[in-house]
Amino acid sequence: MKKLGLIILLGMFFSVGFAQQQLNQIQRGQRGYTPPIIYNNETYIELVDPFDEVDKMIPKCVAVLKLDAFEQEIIKGMLIKKFESQNAILENEKNTRADRKKKIDDLDKEYWKELATILKPDEIEKYKAIDFTETNKEKKKRRKKN
Repeated sequence: MKKLGLIILLGMFFSVGFAQQQLNQIQRGQRGYTPPIIYNNETYIELVDPFDEVDKMIPKCVAVLKLDAFEQEIIKGMLIKKFESQNAILENEKNTRADRKKKIDDLDKEYWKELATILKPDEIEKYKAIDFTETNKEKKKRRKKN
């Protein structure tokens, strides 16, 4: 009886050890391992203040494209319209992520068409190449001016 109990007890310990190893699955670090898919649950893109964004972008546009005051005001109006429309799309929570992306892409296409009426094709390429991310130094300068 003691031997039978000992065999059953040892059998339970070993079976638990084998079950933990997951012999039928490829584990991390082994050849052929593919990590599980991570789904993007983030459905919202941050809303931006249109006037703040335009204040960041206009000085760079003027410097690179050498715009006159008239062109500058037109582009400023177009940018404000674009950011306000983008915020309106993002605020509508009834849309799915794919719908929002499609609407924002359509909005960008419309913006580029409007921009093509004002700027020449080579100027549009320059505009696309401009890096609008603001450095800390530029932020401090802009805050001091205001």
